[in-house]
Amino acid sequence: MPLPLEICIEELDATQQLDATQQTAPYVRCVALPGGEPGLALDREGMVRWMPDAPSGGLYGLWVSGDDRLVLLRGDDAGPITVERAGRQVAAPGGKPVMLMDQDLLRVDGRRLRVHIHGAAEQIHAPEPLAALGRVVRATAAVLALGAMVGPTTSEARAIGPEPIEVRSAPPKMARTRTVDCTVGVMKKTKQGLLVHATCPKEETIPVGALGRILDPGTNAPLKDGGVRVKSVKGTKVVCEAAQLKQPVKATTLRFQLY
Repeated sequence: MPLPLEICIEELDATQQLDATQQTAPYVRCVALPGGEPGLALDREGMVRWMPDAPSGGLYGLWVSGDDRLVLLRGDDAGPITVERAGRQVAAPGGKPVMLMDQDLLRVDGRRLRVHIHGAAEQIHAPEPLAALGRVVRATAAVLALGAMVGPTTSEARAIGPEPIEVRSAPPKMARTRTVDCTVGVMKKTKQGLLVHATCPKEETIPVGALGRILDPGTNAPLKDGGVRVKSVKGTKVVCEAAQLKQPVKATTLRFQLY
């Protein structure tokens, strides 16, 4: 069962001008969603986008594959983008997924972007800039990413060299999911954050820990900061934590993609 991945994208060229959404932060904290779901992407200038309105063909999608790997998929109309790893480099072909690893370097439109993979995401949220990511946090992220894989020892790694950059012939496998919409009830502010109460269909079982998204009642699209995590379930009633929302919002639907 593929899970959303928490990643950071690091802007390596500190003197390069960033746009207003990223301000001057060298790191952008992001969540990549399982393949096929609209979510995280880079535009042609290498800027991070979330559920963009532009056609996907002109973007570089960042997804999670069916085997829990981070995927870069270049749209057919997007310009060149290169993946570099320990002296190896691959120009991403259009429509063919390139499998990314922690510390891979992306080159797009003169930008150099370092990918940091932290592990399974606890919330689905829009990208947010971070002013700094300390050495301890970076080291922890690297350990988490490496700990998720069974790899060679240091001496073996020296012997075999860096892992080749894998390009697959088929797009990322679609996660087998079903959509479950629950009706939003009350939202309450507590010391722990904003809690969202909802009622779900009686034929569905929503597991504790499931990730969902509050939908905008006007557009029926996920709210920018509307990611939730289920804290408790009692029959058809669920209570969720919305970590990114500071105030209750007008909404009627809470959507889950269940595997």
